[in-house]
Amino acid sequence: MTMPPKLEVPEAMRDFADQSVSQARKAFDTFMTNAQSAVGKMEDSASNAQAAGSDIQKEAMSFAEDQVSSAFDLAQKMVRAKDAQELVELQTTYMRQQMEALSRQTKDMGDKMTAVAQDAAKTMKP
Repeated sequence: MTMPPKLEVPEAMRDFADQSVSQARKAFDTFMTNAQSAVGKMEDSASNAQAAGSDIQKEAMSFAEDQVSSAFDLAQKMVRAKDAQELVELQTTYMRQQMEALSRQTKDMGDKMTAVAQDAAKTMKP
């Protein structure tokens, strides 16, 4: 039985292949480092957003509680009103106060949400 001819790989070709593998490994290591950094930034951003979301939710509940309390206060005042004119004045005052409160609350919530979005954007920047 004849042996196939021995095929020798030239040293230059082996060196070239070795360099190629080394460069590929280095590129992969760089990619993994950057990917891990991005994941870490995303986790930080999600954590911050979750905490801010919890704060916003608590504040929204506080706003709702204030609104209900104001409505009960109005109801108590209305049942003690002496005439229709006093009822209208109570209702008018209540509506003005509610609109002012809603305006403040909307601005406050908007400011908080904007701050959360800006913080998330800063966290994600390289």
